[in-house]
This record gives sequence, structure tokens and C-alpha cells, in this order.
Amino acid sequence: MSAVHVQPNSEADEIPLPRVVLSDQVKEFIVGAILGGELKPGDRIVESSLARRLGVSQAPVREAIRDLVLLGFLETEPYKGTSVRSFSPEELWEVYTVRAALESLAARLAATRLNEADVETLRTILDQMVDAGRKQDLDGMTRLDNDFHETILKIAGNRLLYQLWQALRFGYWTIVTAKISSFDLEYLAARHEELLNALKTRDPRKAMYAMRRHIEDLGKPPENLELENDRG
Repeated sequence: MSAVHVQPNSEADEIPLPRVVLSDQVKEFIVGAILGGELKPGDRIVESSLARRLGVSQAPVREAIRDLVLLGFLETEPYKGTSVRSFSPEELWEVYTVRAALESLAARLAATRLNEADVETLRTILDQMVDAGRKQDLDGMTRLDNDFHETILKIAGNRLLYQLWQALRFGYWTIVTAKISSFDLEYLAARHEELLNALKTRDPRKAMYAMRRHIEDLGKPPENLELENDRG
């Protein structure tokens, strides 16, 4: 395993971050480095080196690392320290089953509260998402994907559910899936059409099951999903 030891040699080497909610800023930096390929599975995260690189104390770095361990992006082993976790199909499946449980509840609640303005909002996001997917714009597509799902959580009107969803940062996992799978981005975006249609029925059960299928199918290893589609 390689270790990330960053020793700044000059002021130009430092990447100072805003002093507001530093642990969140550090967390965003680490996740960005993982998703961008700078940090790879097995790479060690050295708290003191990262703090120096970002120009912050070790406290927010320690807090960010702790949160990312809980989210599943990092892992800590006795005598080995903290490193970037691998993202196997099995691990992604665990994430998506939990996400499916939370968001299927949100869809069930949202179906009974959905109004025409909500439908228009979701339609606008979906159209923009499909356009981003057609252009193979990964950042734009995944950001809009997160906006689409977050809008449904807000429509559901359950504050605790929304807080749990935000804390688990499921949007990060969408990017992970898009990066390591063979799914086409336009296909990933267009899948939301079925979900929107289910919500528009205002039928809680239809919306709930549509959301569960939507998320669990995405979390399956691509080869398994392709086999199921062939059988269908």
C-alpha cells in the first residue's frame, strides 16, 4: 500500500481552506481526491501530513476521517492506520440496499404530497440530467441526479429522514458507481423517467416500489443486471 505523505516545501504547496466548518471542507477534499483518482484503494491517509497540506489543524482532519470511515470511504485497521477502502460490488450493494430503504420511504411519502409545481421541478432536473448524460458530463449528471433525489426527499416532508439522507452522503456513491461501472451516463439519467412517472400516479405503493427498483438495480454488479435484462 502506498502512503500519502505530503510535505509542503513552500507556501505554493499549501491549499488553505475556509475556516468555516473545516471538517466538512476536509471531507469534501478527501472524497474529491478519491473520486478523482489521486487517492486509490489502499492508499494511507496520514492525518498530520494532510493537515499540513490543507493548512488546518489536525482536529478537523481527524473528524473528517472519522466521518468517512463511518460512510465507508475509508477504513481503519489496528497498527496499520487509515486507508482508502476498496469499492467491491458487494460493498456497493450494501450501500444501495440501505439507500433503497430510506428513499423508498421518501418516495412513498412524497407521492401523497406531490403537486404540479413539484412535477415541473423534477421534470426540469430530469431533462437537464439526460442532456448532461448525452454529453457524457459526469460531474453535471451526478450533481443533477443528486438534486433529483434530494427534491423527492424534500417533497416527502420528513425532516428526520432528510437529515439521515444528507448525513449518509449518497450522492458520493452515485459518482463511485458511475466511475467504476460500464453504465452509459445517458442511460443512468434516463432511468429516472420511470421513477417520475410512478410518483405522478400519486400512488404511494407504486412510488415506493419504483424507487426501490431504481436504486437496487443500480447497486447491483453491472454484469448481474445485464443478465437479468437479457432474461426479461
